[in-house]
Amino acid sequence: MENKILVMYIGVMGLEIDNIEGYVNQLSDRIVPKKFEGDIILIPTQSADTRIECINPKYVTDEILIQEHTKLMNELKSHLIHQVEQLKTINNE
Repeated sequence: MENKILVMYIGVMGLEIDNIEGYVNQLSDRIVPKKFEGDIILIPTQSADTRIECINPKYVTDEILIQEHTKLMNELKSHLIHQVEQLKTINNE
């Protein structure tokens, strides 16, 4: 496992719920590297700050830790997709 993981915490405090997805997409288009071998995770946060963290999994050598990390990242992705879909449903009512 040599790919890096970029985690972008996007501050969306003060934005209307309807505008969050578009804002996050627009911002990610501006800051995501054109060439990047790895995974990029975007996480909207109820904060005014936006920050980027880079995780380099090659420093994690314990196989059990790698499996747990991969499982948790997949769960996080599924949870975020589910939350976005719920917000869309709520806003369309």
